[in-house]
Amino acid sequence: MSSNSIFLLKPSFQFSTQHHHHHHHHHILLLKSKTPFSKPIFSPYYPKYPPPLSSTRIHSSTTSITKNSSNTKKNETLRFLQPFLISNRKPIILGWLCSAISVFSLSQLVSRLGKFSNAAIDGPQLRSQGLILLCLVAARLVSGYGQHALLWDAALKTVYEVRVHVFDRVLERELGYFEGREGGASAGDIAYRITAEASDVADTVYSVLNTIVPSTLQLSAMMAQMIVISPVLSLISFTVIPCMSLFVAYLGQELRKISREAHLSIAALSAYLNEMLPAVFFVKANNAELCESARFKRLAQIDYHAKLNKRRMKAAIPQVIQAIYYGTLSILCAGSLLISRGSFDGHSFISFVTSLLFSIEPIQNFLPSITEAFLDDIRYRSDSSCALLMKITQDVGKAYNEWRQGEPAVERLHDMTKFKDKVVEKPDAVELGHIMGELKFRDVSFKYNDDMPHVLNGLNLNIRAGEIVALVGPSGGGKTTLVKLLLRLYNPVSGSILIDNHNIENIRLRSLRKHVGLVSQDITLFSGTIAENIGYRDLTTKIDMERVKHVAQTAHADEFIRKLPEGYETNIGPRGSTLSGGQRQRLAIARALYQDPSILILDEATSALDSKSELLVRKAVEHLMENRTVLVIAHRLETVMMAKRVFLMDNGKLQEVPRSTMFNGHKDSLLSSGLVI
Repeated sequence: MSSNSIFLLKPSFQFSTQHHHHHHHHHILLLKSKTPFSKPIFSPYYPKYPPPLSSTRIHSSTTSITKNSSNTKKNETLRFLQPFLISNRKPIILGWLCSAISVFSLSQLVSRLGKFSNAAIDGPQLRSQGLILLCLVAARLVSGYGQHALLWDAALKTVYEVRVHVFDRVLERELGYFEGREGGASAGDIAYRITAEASDVADTVYSVLNTIVPSTLQLSAMMAQMIVISPVLSLISFTVIPCMSLFVAYLGQELRKISREAHLSIAALSAYLNEMLPAVFFVKANNAELCESARFKRLAQIDYHAKLNKRRMKAAIPQVIQAIYYGTLSILCAGSLLISRGSFDGHSFISFVTSLLFSIEPIQNFLPSITEAFLDDIRYRSDSSCALLMKITQDVGKAYNEWRQGEPAVERLHDMTKFKDKVVEKPDAVELGHIMGELKFRDVSFKYNDDMPHVLNGLNLNIRAGEIVALVGPSGGGKTTLVKLLLRLYNPVSGSILIDNHNIENIRLRSLRKHVGLVSQDITLFSGTIAENIGYRDLTTKIDMERVKHVAQTAHADEFIRKLPEGYETNIGPRGSTLSGGQRQRLAIARALYQDPSILILDEATSALDSKSELLVRKAVEHLMENRTVLVIAHRLETVMMAKRVFLMDNGKLQEVPRSTMFNGHKDSLLSSGLVI
């Protein structure tokens, strides 16, 4: 299979659980890209209403502490962004170099306008000055475009790298982080931070990069021009600017608070937009972090290129508009030439220019900051310097406010990388080779939070290699928690879990999960091909198609697959929506067979199937259980009867149901209690 055949999904939205499929209306957005991917990207959205925000005022006695905390946060934010900015230093430096050329051209252009008007009586000098002005205008336009395009390139590339970095860190987090425990975050909040807030960072980074050097250079040049023209007016201007800056700083502090609240409220709303993150249990259980990271990276690249193209166009538009206004210089040249030759009177020329300026007025309503600044270039040298100085001051204030608005987004992205996992791989963790599959749970106790009761309390269970053990019990009894501990998605509070006498805390996580397969009752499928779903674990390398077909036959899925329009290359749609329940279950079983684990966890599906599908799924499950250690969370009596031993699990305690009594009272008891069907 070629690299281009790897299917894509928007990671925040593409995973599926079976019961979601029946309870939601899916809105699908098909995204198209010129990037050479063979499959389209589907993005379903699931909104949830945000919780009410609490607006708490900080007591005045804590103000100093808050300020210190704010300064610390600001320093952390800058340190967090620093390596990404350094890695993109080339476009930043080139952009600043273009800004230096642009400022130099503008300075020369403004200073030569007076000489140009004095040269109007001399034809040859007029032509030479006009040529110089034309060259300066061209240099200003080209360098201005280069400045904006390069700095946007750096800003968007920074956001791309921040997104990939944060997403990779999120995939490394333990399961408790995704369940909002002890400093974690909800799936919607995570999705919003990585998408919307990361996009805000682009505007912030660009605004800062476009202010540090370009605006400083232009401000210095215009201040020098003003001092040369009128020291007195310059002194007045330089007195006003610091006062304005202090006011802007005050507004920036207030804006930052409002911006943070806005981010929090929208983050709650973005809980609509998640499907992948609730399926992180499946991702981690299948060692698929690298696969999902690769997919996210490719999608982030698409986003980066799309936004870069948009910003490049936006960078070109102001330069084109400037060219229109600089074009009025040619009218000045022509008018001056006509006046010098006596073929055009001054009054007529003034009327013409006035009409021209009024014709431009509608454009000024759309782009006042551009038109006013550059029309002032044409009028008077002193006025143009002052107007540009005011514009630059506004730009500096705007950039400061942009930073204050974007800073909370950077902080929240940074916070996601600082979560301290409790499930940490030891430096000396070992790789498991071939294993027999013996399992031992020794005095295992567990609770999700310190202030919650134990879900498991002193649990002991030995499962021999190749043995099938069934767990039955009411919902909330601890069965799923036991599975999470075996996959080491959590660590037990006390006790230990051993595989072939190896404590799982001493085993590399990827090695552990390679040997433990999971088939959940909530079938997780992706909007890719049949082959890609079966060979999910090999998506980062190359799927073995012969093996895919073999396991599909074993799982009794090959028959229906061959009837599909494109066979194993058929795209099953978002969440496998084109397949029936029985087909989805057989695909999940085929995926587990493709993994070929030594230990199998089977969380049996409870959904009803037609008799033919039920029979095919039952046969597939029997094949899946062969020659493996199997721990079944059983919901059907037929499955319970296949197990060598059966345990009733309730309130974190295990009670073995003797097999000799299964055909008598316990069987009837299990049926009457609704624990099995």
